[in-house]
Amino acid sequence: MSGTFEPSTTQLPADGPPFSEPWQARAFALVVHLYQSGQFAWSEWVETFSRQITAFPARAGECTNDSYYRQWLGALEEIMAAKGLVDPAASHTRQGEWRIAYLNTPHGQPVSLDNAACPPDHVHEHMMPRRTPVTVSTASCSRASI
Repeated sequence: MSGTFEPSTTQLPADGPPFSEPWQARAFALVVHLYQSGQFAWSEWVETFSRQITAFPARAGECTNDSYYRQWLGALEEIMAAKGLVDPAASHTRQGEWRIAYLNTPHGQPVSLDNAACPPDHVHEHMMPRRTPVTVSTASCSRASI
């Protein structure tokens, strides 16, 4: 590329928008913003993204859009860490918080990072770990025949 980023002027594909999830649009916009603010050269982005595509190819059954933005996000994380824009340990911690928030969010509700700090609204007793020893007997049980 010549040094300036020129967004495509082509029409949207007839089969739908280029982003199937809101996070994909955000990840795309973040890369463009970081490039335009001088955080990295476009050639660095292309090299990083190409490395991700090679290292993490599409998975079996994964649609093209999902694999593309999974690789895009991986490249974004890689270049941000390489440029010192994010602390990898802090990023890993935040990913864990989002995972807990997801697990703590009731089905059908939006996931909020606030849910990472609190347990689900209700807990089922049968799902709680038992803290008492279990006795195991070697005796066998046999049924009397009738």
